[in-house]
Amino acid sequence: MSNLAQKVALLARLHLPDDRASATQADLEKVLDYVKQLESVDLPDDTEPFFGAIESVNAIRNDEVLPSTERETILANSPDSDGQFYKVPPVF
Repeated sequence: MSNLAQKVALLARLHLPDDRASATQADLEKVLDYVKQLESVDLPDDTEPFFGAIESVNAIRNDEVLPSTERETILANSPDSDGQFYKVPPVF
């Protein structure tokens, strides 16, 4: 298996068959070559980093304390409860 493809597969906990390793290695090298091209782009010094296509999606908002839903209301949706917690079958 190729060295880079093997490392990526190991880190991603993926099974990479030996017959796909060389194609995967070639694909990874293409991606890295493209990243090198992007690094060589000359940008003005005042260019800010770009983190996403829609700024509002990536906006950071202040934490806000909101009232919680009453326990009884939440437990009313449960098929079984003990009055304080959901009761679920054991999973082993």
